[in-house]
Amino acid sequence: MTYISELNWHVTPFRSQRWIDNWEPAAQLATEYGAVSWEIYRSDEDPLLFRQVTRWDKKSDFEAWWYSPEVSEIRASVVDLYDKPLLPVWCSRVVASD
Repeated sequence: MTYISELNWHVTPFRSQRWIDNWEPAAQLATEYGAVSWEIYRSDEDPLLFRQVTRWDKKSDFEAWWYSPEVSEIRASVVDLYDKPLLPVWCSRVVASD
C-alpha cells in the first residue's frame, strides 16, 4: 500500500521564488527517507498556493523525514514565508491509470 501525503503551502506574497529555492532541497531529501516519489505543484488559480505530494511505503518514513535535523532546519528557515498552520493531509488512491 502506498501512503500519499499532501502539504498545502500558502506562500506569503512576493516570496514564492524564495520559498521554492529554499524548500526544494528539503523535498528532495524525502527520497533519502523512503519516499517513493515527490512533486510540488503550483496552483494556476492561486499562484501563492503550492501543493507538495509525496508517496511513501510507510507513514513512519514521513515522520522520520519531517522531523529530521536537515528538514527541521530548512523548515525553520522558511517559517516566515508561508501561512500557518501547515498540517499534512493523508490521501488514498481510489482510481488511476496504469
